[in-house]
Amino acid sequence: MIIQSLCRHYDILEGDENVNIPKLGYSSANVSFALVISSDGVLSHIIDLRSGDKKPKPKIMDVPIQESRSSGIFPYFSCDNAKYVFGVEKLKRNDFEKKFSSNSKSKPDEYTIIEENDKEVTLVHQRSRECFEAFKTIHHNILDDLNDPGVRGFLSFLDSWNPEEFLENPKTRQYKDDLLAGGNCIFECEGRPLHQENIVKKAWENYLQDKTGDTIVAQCLVSGKVEPVSQIHQKIKGVVGAQSAGASIVSFNDDSFCSYGKKQSFNSPVSESSMFKYTTALNHLLSSQSNKMRIADTTIVFWAETIDNFCKKSCEDLVKFFFDPPETKKNENVPEIEKNEVKNIEVSGVQDIGKTKQIEDILNKIRIGKKVNQEDIGADPETNFDILGLSPNNARLAVRFWYVDSIGTFIERMARHHLDMEIVRDDYGPRYISIYRLLNETVPQSSDKKAVSPLLGGLILRSILTNTVYPVPLYSAIMSRVKVEGSINFVRAGFIKAYLLRLSRAGLSNVKQDLITMSLNEESSNVPYRLGRLFGALEKAQNDTNREMKSTINSKYFSSASSTPAVVFPVLLKLAQHHIAKSEWGFRSSQLIEQILAGVDEFPAYLNLEDQGMFMLGYYHQRKAFFTKKEIISKEVISSEEESL
Repeated sequence: MIIQSLCRHYDILEGDENVNIPKLGYSSANVSFALVISSDGVLSHIIDLRSGDKKPKPKIMDVPIQESRSSGIFPYFSCDNAKYVFGVEKLKRNDFEKKFSSNSKSKPDEYTIIEENDKEVTLVHQRSRECFEAFKTIHHNILDDLNDPGVRGFLSFLDSWNPEEFLENPKTRQYKDDLLAGGNCIFECEGRPLHQENIVKKAWENYLQDKTGDTIVAQCLVSGKVEPVSQIHQKIKGVVGAQSAGASIVSFNDDSFCSYGKKQSFNSPVSESSMFKYTTALNHLLSSQSNKMRIADTTIVFWAETIDNFCKKSCEDLVKFFFDPPETKKNENVPEIEKNEVKNIEVSGVQDIGKTKQIEDILNKIRIGKKVNQEDIGADPETNFDILGLSPNNARLAVRFWYVDSIGTFIERMARHHLDMEIVRDDYGPRYISIYRLLNETVPQSSDKKAVSPLLGGLILRSILTNTVYPVPLYSAIMSRVKVEGSINFVRAGFIKAYLLRLSRAGLSNVKQDLITMSLNEESSNVPYRLGRLFGALEKAQNDTNREMKSTINSKYFSSASSTPAVVFPVLLKLAQHHIAKSEWGFRSSQLIEQILAGVDEFPAYLNLEDQGMFMLGYYHQRKAFFTKKEIISKEVISSEEESL
């Protein structure tokens, strides 16, 4: 169960002194300003806690828990925005006129404009006053019994504050635009943040404990304990495409979702403590760049279920590198590094040499059928590992997938994916293909990358993580791009080869596994493969007659040749005779064509999708073989010239 796994992860993080994670009753929040209050209740100055020059970023702090609030008035304790802290709000001119005009359907609230221009209006109105009064009330309820100078000064500030005087204070006027932009404010009294004072923390925790007495008590579905049930779950933030305020995994807001007269989350009783644990753990993972990545519209988070920090970091780094491999080139030298040194090399982005070496060692081991061990991955292979995929769905989150298995199994399956994708190629692409780059091959290269189908990301990951046949929609999409563009690069060829290989391995194909190779297989008897080679040879014969030719048979005949060879190839062979007669390389072209046709008894009338893949693989291999031979010849010529000199 996802929530149970996240709760276990929270318990692990809470016990780690090196991890800063909120305790029960608290949450992380972005804080922009600290309001310094004197002992006599005066706002003496404002401290800007943001950092950065171009676009200042708020400081992340642990504050009293900020539960999700809807359209109702719901103040937070000791940390909130200007609407609650000062009772002031800023609206765009259009929104102001729409909300408070005499033609408005709803009765206009009473309001006081304290500043305006053509674009914006700063005002105090009935609702903003109510927000401030609610903020003041909750603090009096919690702090009234405390006899502390800082607390008394803070309460005195709230009692004496008048929202209409917001711009009369020189400090609030100085930061007016930033304060009204929605950033959170904390309070500093007697030289320390109010919410960090032990006496205030104790009062807050007592308030929470008393508050739970009014809630419904039931057996928690996660822990099994009889505890107060959470009515509304905290929002999850950090999922790409979801609402900036956060979205929910568990929520009920319609009568059709209710049963037995139970409202909201009482339909699935999760205790307050379990709700806090799973939401806090997930928000913590989503805030960490080392524990998440994005594929299409899916945000993926992953974590190792272990208290060993080194083991956890090693697992998570390795998984991320397999999903998003380093952009090292094919012939880029990787220095010899001992295995015990690899574990100590710090990850420094996509160019990390140590991690590349580690991946290569793992791939070599999987290639010969060996199991990975603790020395290979820097962690116990039996360590449980979770991978969770989340997608935005209005105010909710959709769970695309969730996998739990040992880290050793995940590493072996991801390594098998990269081995299946191996293909002969040039020196310009990366050594290993990321999922992101593979999915981008399904859309026109000139188009917006956001056009990638959101379904394909989940499908390809499921195939990789379960070691099953690759999704047909992804295979069909890549085949379509090859036909339309008449271009097959090493990424597309690698996936076609991997798809056919897994299909054969699963016993779902007539093509034998040993016929699907990395590079040119001149001995292959597979007819579609030979026809692909033949098309490459005919295209080469045409190119040899005129190197500057802009359009070849590829642009006109490739798609039909890969689908209905019986219709196209007789025409192409006839055209080839004219090209061969004009070319100085005609004899070699003619010889190669005869060699390929020796294994073809007749041209098939139609090729299915699987056979079309073999056709494209044969075409790609033959084209690469031409390039490789040309490269070898040029090197031999250069070396002979150097010897003569």
